Amino acid sequence: DWVITNFEKPSNENLIIYEVLVRDFDKNRSFQDLIDRVSYFKNLNVNAIQLMPIMEFEGNESWGYNTVSHMALDKFYGSPAKLKELVDTFHQNGIAVILDIALNHATGRSPLVRMWMNDSDNDGWGEPNEQNPYFNTEAKHSYSVFNDFNHQSNYTRAYTKRVIKQWINE
Repeated sequence: DWVITNFEKPSNENLIIYEVLVRDFDKNRSFQDLIDRVSYFKNLNVNAIQLMPIMEFEGNESWGYNTVSHMALDKFYGSPAKLKELVDTFHQNGIAVILDIALNHATGRSPLVRMWMNDSDNDGWGEPNEQNPYFNTEAKHSYSVFNDFNHQSNYTRAYTKRVIKQWINE
């Protein structure tokens, strides 16, 4: 149950955003740390926080841009209920919450890569193969990292919509 059911986000022209990496914000590295320090953000006069990626990623130490599963919350930061509490607490204090979702790429541990990949040495790692409906076999730009989503693919477009809908609804 949301305390604030009709939060009105600030206009784009009036956004004052604090970008925060949950794992580096405080020593406990959790959503609870941000909830406990909401007054810190209020005192800064920000009207939005942008959470760097909180989706499941490879390894334990990362900025989160090495996404494995775009729809799964990284459990290290806290539960889905705790994330919802964070959003509601910040909304109660007039602060919007923006999620940074890296929808340009995914790492080799992503099921979307692994279902259609070249794995010549059978070690469970590989690159997307030509049958992969989600990824380009070669990046379409020079600044690519990990595996490059094919944004011309209807599969990728549908996946992107599902990811965004998941985070808005949940």
